[in-house]
Amino acid sequence: MVNRVQNYAKKTFLAIDNRYKSVKKVYPNSIDNISESSGYFMGTKEVKTISEAFISRLNRLGFSHHTIDKASLSGRAIDLDLINPLTGNYMTGSSSGTALNVFLGINDLGIGTDGGGSVLAPAMSLNLCGFIHPEIGKDSISKEEVKVSTDGVVFSPSVGLITRELELIECVIENEFSFESKGKIRIATDTEELMSNEKLNKNNYDISLVEMSDKYTKERGELITDLTNLLEQYDIVISKEGPVDLQGFGDTIFGHFSDETKAYQQLANKGFIRVANMVNAITLSVPTTQLGEGYVLMSKNDAIMRQLISIGKNIQADKDELVERYFNDLSKYFEMGI
Repeated sequence: MVNRVQNYAKKTFLAIDNRYKSVKKVYPNSIDNISESSGYFMGTKEVKTISEAFISRLNRLGFSHHTIDKASLSGRAIDLDLINPLTGNYMTGSSSGTALNVFLGINDLGIGTDGGGSVLAPAMSLNLCGFIHPEIGKDSISKEEVKVSTDGVVFSPSVGLITRELELIECVIENEFSFESKGKIRIATDTEELMSNEKLNKNNYDISLVEMSDKYTKERGELITDLTNLLEQYDIVISKEGPVDLQGFGDTIFGHFSDETKAYQQLANKGFIRVANMVNAITLSVPTTQLGEGYVLMSKNDAIMRQLISIGKNIQADKDELVERYFNDLSKYFEMGI
């Protein structure tokens, strides 16, 4: 039986081996902070936006800075240098390496940045959990970075979290924010199965079925208007999205050339994840049972973040046994040495 410290050592071996080309730098001394009962590995996207103060706060929570992760060039929505191990397609960007290093077991938590889906989409493409909040990771010396998307929308990136374990997101946000309580919560969803989900406490949630079927074909400006209106009417909006980048790839550079390339871009099935950050929505994505598919929970109300996490726990799919067995036995990578 491999003990916990031995397993974490193998995480570092895999990071150094870097066969998926997702790691830019490794900090092997992170193993010093791992014991048989505590400590986690954390990776950060190779960008300036993630502050040292935020990394220090996470260190104090037990997350040791293990890797700096590759990102797609200029925040592009696909990464032509990396491959999604589940689909064999180009990896979704731009927090591509950060998501990959969580999926592969190199890190427990990934810290990325999201402008137009750059945390949520890579997480979803690998059936991981993703979270963004307009204020997470911010501090008094943080500089507000303003960018323009490839389709002309002005936005400021958010810092976001990627993990296999929703409890780790909960741990971080409980340290970053103060939770409050709220009465009955109004939810809008386009997903019929949530209307009959037995795990959801219907006494606390007033759930309405709302049409959102054109979310994949609308331009970002239209989606921003639609999501803004929904979040004014409801406490939480839950959109089922994906499979991400399975039948097409959601890249604006590719899609802008013609009607044909635009249609292929839309087959990537990215909906509100493209604009959740742009409307400053607190957003949690959790996987379904299907490849590259997830529930996207969005809110503008800090007071219900606890309920947001609770709903996510109740509707996320169990881990896929075959995927876990194939990718998370780290010993398999080293049977023939390095």
